[in-house]
Amino acid sequence: MPLGKPVQNDETFGAHSATGNKVIDFELSDPRYSLDDVILNEETRNEINALISHKRDHALVFEQMGFSSTHKYSKRFVANFYGEPGTGKTIAAHAVAREFGKKILLVDYSQIESKYVGDTPKNLKKVFDFGKQENCLIFFDEADAILSKRVTNMQSSTDTSVNQTRSVLLNILNEFNGDIIFATNFISNYDPAFMRRISKHIKFNLPDREIRKAIFRKYIPEQMSGHTDIEELAAVSGEMSAADIENSTLMAAFAVASQRRPVVTTSDIKMQISRIKTSKLHNSGNQPDITKRHVSEEYVKQQTGNLA
Repeated sequence: MPLGKPVQNDETFGAHSATGNKVIDFELSDPRYSLDDVILNEETRNEINALISHKRDHALVFEQMGFSSTHKYSKRFVANFYGEPGTGKTIAAHAVAREFGKKILLVDYSQIESKYVGDTPKNLKKVFDFGKQENCLIFFDEADAILSKRVTNMQSSTDTSVNQTRSVLLNILNEFNGDIIFATNFISNYDPAFMRRISKHIKFNLPDREIRKAIFRKYIPEQMSGHTDIEELAAVSGEMSAADIENSTLMAAFAVASQRRPVVTTSDIKMQISRIKTSKLHNSGNQPDITKRHVSEEYVKQQTGNLA
């Protein structure tokens, strides 16, 4: 079944796998964020601006400045955003698409992948064919799932399928002249062959103290600002992402609302920050240290009623 063009901005289109009759849905939409929505450190923001220039000033560099005589003249735009979760990679992709005046095609690899050998490469090709047809920006989130290293010691049909998919994608990237942004939390998983085919890699770092202050200002409503200390919140939120900070302010608001209190305070947000940090600590497997206390045999006998 050919891919159908959506009739509204945020509708999905579908494709059926020829072998498995699997319906694949991808989302083509107008960009939901602008550069004003992205709070980044100066280095990363400058890299984003240079990335936009790579597209906007393409003709200036290659034609007027003469770089077409020294570099391959390709209109291909392939970028990679990498870094910790929640640092703004997806928002930045939307913002770049908006700067380009294009819709953004959001691709989830789990929708493309098929258990039937040969279907995944076909599904990939459909995505790029649709992207070319719509002249949109294609955005692959969690791209390490598709750009990971090829299997060198193949032992099963699954290994063969993985390598086949990687080879097809390499060929597609060689020939595709559209706009693509990959994003990953694990750039170390990328195959070097894909690294070479990506024009620009931009790292997204966890926000430093000044950036955290800016993020708190963004996500604390003006009517609550008189009850919160931004400096204190920035000081206790080290190693948190922008998404974590956004979540901490909103969860504090709901906690306050459940108690029928009228305002969110610094303490309310600090409580949510502590809970987010604790959950991440447990998720990482690094449990807090438990202090062991040595006790005497006499003490044990007293506590157990001398049952020994």
